[in-house]
Amino acid sequence: MTQKKATELRQEEIMEAALKLVEQQGFDNLNIAGIAAAINLVPSAIYRHFQGKEAIIEGLIEYVGKALHENILHVMKTEEETQKRLKLLFTLHLQFIESKRAIPQTLFSLLGNNKNMLLKRKILAVISRYVEQITDMIAEGQAQGEIAPGVDPKSAAMLFIGLIQPLIILSQTNDKLIEIYQETSWQIYWRGIAC
Repeated sequence: MTQKKATELRQEEIMEAALKLVEQQGFDNLNIAGIAAAINLVPSAIYRHFQGKEAIIEGLIEYVGKALHENILHVMKTEEETQKRLKLLFTLHLQFIESKRAIPQTLFSLLGNNKNMLLKRKILAVISRYVEQITDMIAEGQAQGEIAPGVDPKSAAMLFIGLIQPLIILSQTNDKLIEIYQETSWQIYWRGIAC
């Protein structure tokens, strides 16, 4: 195994441990010593891969951005109709959040305060890029006659993300809520933008 690959694997292991700790103990209790203990390392070993807690969080933000972008690429490649693309993207987004439950908690914690404006700007950049990609998908659907001409594509893209947020927040207390409301939420959204 090359040194670069080994480093990437160790960084992923560190980020996974950070996410598990956030899920168990909350974002505010995340620290290098806890991450190191979770994966049987000494804290100094973490610093070989990340400069500190903020660098780990920055890595998580980049990880989220990459995952969202890969989902967009996947739906564009596998589906031709806008309705199917958006529904698949909705499903993939919810599956991603269900598999990484600490990510919303981490992002909401960072967005909810002004302690680190650099990290906050990075999160907002990831979200803005995602909104733009969904906006383009919706505009393309309008051009193909699948989405009502009066629908503002950017507003519809923001509503798409807004459709996901309550399910994520409420699922923190009851993990069945996504399963219960996913389909009906989707149907209401699609009826609102379709021709």
